Amino acid sequence: MSGAFDDHHPGAGYGYPFPRGDSRWPLLADDLFRLAHDGSRLRVDQDLISVGLACALLAELAVTNYLTVDGDVLMVTTQRPPPDALAHTVLTEILSQPDPAPVPDWLRYLSARPAYASGQFYAYEQVARRLVRSGDLVEMPRKRLFGPPRSGYAPTDNNKAYWACARLNTAAERGYDFDAFDQVLVGLCLSTGVYRRVFSSPARVIQRLGHDSRRTRPPIPTLLRHLDRLVGNTVAISS
Repeated sequence: MSGAFDDHHPGAGYGYPFPRGDSRWPLLADDLFRLAHDGSRLRVDQDLISVGLACALLAELAVTNYLTVDGDVLMVTTQRPPPDALAHTVLTEILSQPDPAPVPDWLRYLSARPAYASGQFYAYEQVARRLVRSGDLVEMPRKRLFGPPRSGYAPTDNNKAYWACARLNTAAERGYDFDAFDQVLVGLCLSTGVYRRVFSSPARVIQRLGHDSRRTRPPIPTLLRHLDRLVGNTVAISS
């Protein structure tokens, strides 16, 4: 399976194809969000998927050469504005700090709920809003017994919502090679436990997928390693 690649894209020369369709940005976090949901229902822990989405947003900037990792410290490699508005917001957050910070600090910061710390970014809500802006989700207020209604989200096109799941599962079942975009996406699924609702493959296939996802170009393996440690993941890779 292969994605479109254009030398004029910001990731040109890095080896990462871009999502299918007309987007000029590798929307890893959008696909991870879709994979974590069944329609409007979130199927994994919300704090866990938020830290996974935070990692996915950093991965989007990493595969397009905006970020790298030096040791365990996240470093900006270019200050030119990304073409995606949410990516621009993330990069601005990183550039606003006086000194570079370790990857785990950024994963915690970008994933924290506003109730836990003032002025936080909260990756889950940010990715959901990007999908609303693109027309892929619609916001649905949900009544609660106590407190004000809380927003939920429903897909506007079920075929598009389930496409990533079908694509990954079919490739795993048939032994196809994943393109570079889906290799990163598989790694994020394994680190967050989303793989349990995506893949119906035996354990040996899951282990192979884990190893393959860590053979992506730097700094993606380092980002995934920090995500694993932060969420206590023991499934993706045993080596």
